[in-house]
Amino acid sequence: AMAERILFCDGGMGSLLQAKGLKPGELPGIWNVTHPEVLVEIHRAYLEAGADIVTTNTFGVDGLKYNEQLGYPVEDVIVAAVRNGREAIRQSRKEAFVALDIGPTGKLLKPLGDLDFEDAVRLFGQVAAIGAREGADLILIETMSDSYEAKAAVLGAKENCNLPVFVTVTFDERGKLLTGGNPASVIAMLEGLGVDALG
Repeated sequence: AMAERILFCDGGMGSLLQAKGLKPGELPGIWNVTHPEVLVEIHRAYLEAGADIVTTNTFGVDGLKYNEQLGYPVEDVIVAAVRNGREAIRQSRKEAFVALDIGPTGKLLKPLGDLDFEDAVRLFGQVAAIGAREGADLILIETMSDSYEAKAAVLGAKENCNLPVFVTVTFDERGKLLTGGNPASVIAMLEGLGVDALG
């Protein structure tokens, strides 16, 4: 499909969930399980507005934040998220795709922080493996502000599934990542890792 036409992604999720009642401090990923009808409605609205790709409500969903103790294991949240995206596409009767959304862990990797690179790869890989198994069409690693963490996410995805991998990063007003990288170095790294699209 990418070879044939421009594909349009959907837009933000968090602000729409807040408008639907998501409370400050509440983990948005839980709504995949507790309010699936809301997620299907949001995905469908994006599809009807012209999106070709709906992004799962899994930004920041990983084994660090979502676990048995919380009552919402990472697997349950991702399974529900992909199912909600697929259901919206089914209802829309449109040829469209589900992107498994992977965002930052919220932790800095060593030596700047306390998260091991290999642990980050494992966390991202777990998410990618579950999403691929459940029927996601691609991986969207998004809003990364650390090139090292972006690399961990790409490796985790590529080592655990065969889906296309898209990556977006975010720069400050000086054109720098949070950890100092610039666009040229990030592009070189991501192209070297063989991502399918970047932004």
